[in-house]
Amino acid sequence: VLVFVLVVTLFPVLEVTIESNQSHYTEKELQDALGASGWTPILNLLPRRAEQKLLDELLYLESAEVRYSFPATLHVTVKEQNPLYYFYYDTQIGGKPHTGWLAVGPDLRVVASARAAEDFEALGLTKIAIPAPVLDQTKPGRASTLRFTREEETGENAKTEQDFVYIIEFLAYLEKSSVADKLTSVDLREKFDVKITLDSQYRIEFGRVRDEREFAQKLALAEQIMAEGGIDPDAKYIISVGSDQPFLRPAGDAELDEYLSGYHYVVCDYNETIVCKVCPG
Repeated sequence: VLVFVLVVTLFPVLEVTIESNQSHYTEKELQDALGASGWTPILNLLPRRAEQKLLDELLYLESAEVRYSFPATLHVTVKEQNPLYYFYYDTQIGGKPHTGWLAVGPDLRVVASARAAEDFEALGLTKIAIPAPVLDQTKPGRASTLRFTREEETGENAKTEQDFVYIIEFLAYLEKSSVADKLTSVDLREKFDVKITLDSQYRIEFGRVRDEREFAQKLALAEQIMAEGGIDPDAKYIISVGSDQPFLRPAGDAELDEYLSGYHYVVCDYNETIVCKVCPG
């Protein structure tokens, strides 16, 4: 025991080897996050402690493994998670307003934060709209996985985290779908009114999606309409596959007017397609 204590106390880390699946961070950035200089005592970099330090400091990391080789080498293996989506947040943390943009993976794990949407647009991420999450940290970008309910919320209309599982499920369906590389935006604010936009030209209204089979059916119908429905390649379309009811446009709804502006509207069911140009009334 005494020999071990002397070794971990006196021996400095002389070499750090790093293996990574991505390149968001340089070897120097990873070593700096570890705090591994040429004379850092090994006691300060014990594996579990070092792994947690990396995960706390570097948001892109999904996992980290640190192994020690006698007498003074650390072997570091990290796996990075690429963000796929970003969204805007506006909340109060500690009584102070916080706004900005967060990038998340398909499991809603926060990967990065930014003050401007352009930072994430430049990376080719897809914009999503989701219910306002609970952000408790003073630096929202340091969050792990998004939460949507507070523990103190009770009563008849209180929701649990299970009520928001549909968000992760739908994003997983999208990630595996044929339209994954065409996504412009995804609207998941309402469980019964899920929408996506493709190539800034097609808005597909799914309504509620109960499972992957229903998602595939509705998406296939929308793709059929886009390919065979007499679609004008220069026009914009809203394709509703969430209901077989004719679309009724309420008069004097400014928000709806803006939503529909410049679009044709297509209402679909699994047996029939009705194509109609949006007009007043």
